[in-house]
Amino acid sequence: MGLEIKLLGPAAVEAGGTPVAITGRRRVGVLARLALDAGRAVAAESLLTDVWAGSSAATAGKQLHIVVSKLRETLAAHGAAEAIETVPGGYRLAIDRDQVDVHAFAHLAAQARAAWADGAAATADVLFRRALELWRGPALAELDAHWAVIEAERLEVERLAVLEDHAELRLATGDHRALAADLIAHVREHPLRERPAAQLMLALYRDGRVPEALEVYRRLRQAMVDELGWSPARTYAGCTGPCSPAIPRWTRRASGGPGMSGRPSCPPTSRRSRRGPPRWRGCAPICWAMAR
Repeated sequence: MGLEIKLLGPAAVEAGGTPVAITGRRRVGVLARLALDAGRAVAAESLLTDVWAGSSAATAGKQLHIVVSKLRETLAAHGAAEAIETVPGGYRLAIDRDQVDVHAFAHLAAQARAAWADGAAATADVLFRRALELWRGPALAELDAHWAVIEAERLEVERLAVLEDHAELRLATGDHRALAADLIAHVREHPLRERPAAQLMLALYRDGRVPEALEVYRRLRQAMVDELGWSPARTYAGCTGPCSPAIPRWTRRASGGPGMSGRPSCPPTSRRSRRGPPRWRGCAPICWAMAR
């Protein structure tokens, strides 16, 4: 049964590569709720609480049964008649978890991090990209129920973490120029996220674009002061890393000090620091901005 359920963007279902039309907000909601727990039983009471939230209809239980029956009819027409099983007290979506893009994303991200920890940077890069390519837009986009909003927010947090972990890998493997181009829009979209701002600053610095790196810091600082009431200086005041020995020379050069000319350089990251789980190590651009 080649059933695929996609929730990382507009809800979509495919059977053997053929689109399956699922109509009706509650049908989409029930299928999505089952898909998030694919392979596991979901209590009928939980489905009613989540999908029929706020409904006082005494017939909600019967409505759930009808919705499940209609879903089965639709899936049966595409060779997936047994996809939704009745189990004691509820229902179960009987498909492999990786047939749901939410779970495939989590699996690929975990594989990518493990590969990086083992020093297989090229493999990790491919896996990170495959995970992020599963996203087609905001998760659970059509659903506005409370459970769906919470789940969508959780998934977005995971997406940002994976995107930024991948950025760490790209920095460690020298892909700073292309990364800078990719991160600019991300940082503008998330002006209060310090980690991607720091990554963008380092990518710009390594590409010799020092004024732009400083401007990223200034925008971050202004956004944090305006929105949160504090400066990122508190976070970065004690930053250290492989670039720290170059900070004094870099600061004097950027200030036009005597005998300092040419493009700023940063000592290469050690082989050991290229391995292992994601860590932010390149703090020199931030320290420089702090010194201005």
